[in-house]
Amino acid sequence: MKYNARIQPSGTEFSVKDDATILESAIESSVYLEHSCMNGSCGVCKSKLLQGKLKDSSARASVEGLSDEEISCGYILTCQAIANSDIELEAEFYPELSNIKKSVQPCKVENLSFPDDEIVILKLRLSPTAKFEYLPGQYIQLIVKGNRRSYSIANAHSSYQGIELHIRKVENGLFSGFLFNELKLDQLLRLEGPLGSFFVRNNETPIIFLAGGTGFAPVKAMVEELISRQSRREIYVYWGSSKESLFYSDLPEKWVLEKNIVRYVPVLSGNNEWSGRKGLVHEAVLEDVSDLSSFEVYACGSSAMIEAARTGFISKGLKESNFHSDAFVSSE
Repeated sequence: MKYNARIQPSGTEFSVKDDATILESAIESSVYLEHSCMNGSCGVCKSKLLQGKLKDSSARASVEGLSDEEISCGYILTCQAIANSDIELEAEFYPELSNIKKSVQPCKVENLSFPDDEIVILKLRLSPTAKFEYLPGQYIQLIVKGNRRSYSIANAHSSYQGIELHIRKVENGLFSGFLFNELKLDQLLRLEGPLGSFFVRNNETPIIFLAGGTGFAPVKAMVEELISRQSRREIYVYWGSSKESLFYSDLPEKWVLEKNIVRYVPVLSGNNEWSGRKGLVHEAVLEDVSDLSSFEVYACGSSAMIEAARTGFISKGLKESNFHSDAFVSSE
């Protein structure tokens, strides 16, 4: 059975199925609502149910991405909720993604590099006939032996015509063992994507990019895209890490030298010998900028980092609608 869904304030409508989530139905109709993890953990797809009924609505209380207060105010996660009637939602809709089509693509390993024992940079070559369009900041799911893991795309189209991934080793992780010990050049893999609504919105607002660890990957792609378009937006890159060797790319320093619109601040936690900024990366932003009302923020890293940044930045004047995030979801 199908129902009708209307998105406010845009008035956009699409059909929703009674055996698929609202988000799945929307994407199938090329209506891209805000989303990231797809499993209820990050809360990015939070929307307010204005009218209509859902199946198993009580299950919303168990998902990580919503607080009890938000649930009581009618908020749902579109990646979890299934319609049981016609519905009306208050939600963000991104026409910029309407022409982006998710697909499963074969790919081959073109290059493997290890800038640190804990980091692998993987470059994947797609078929010459593949039509794989994405916006910098989106992610793919890598498919290995029937298992899937989500990784942000680390390149803009202008810097590499395939797909570049930055992956950190997870102790005893299923994918880590394969990627760090078994994967070979020219090995055939599959990927699915692109996914997510993490991309740079088109305006002239100064941008703060906040990256934790390999959360630098989508930041790299987005900054490369801005540079290739000769954007004049002010760009501030804050990259946080637990140890110095995990600042595994020297690109931010090159951006600063080559582009006078870029500022870069690496922030290290837990090392007394580090001569640069220390502490939590979002706190460095709060120390440097007293009023965030004129900024847009793009944050990628752990859920804890993102929530701390969201709370702290909004308290310093950032508009909630100007905070965009992509949270890492723990997996082995």
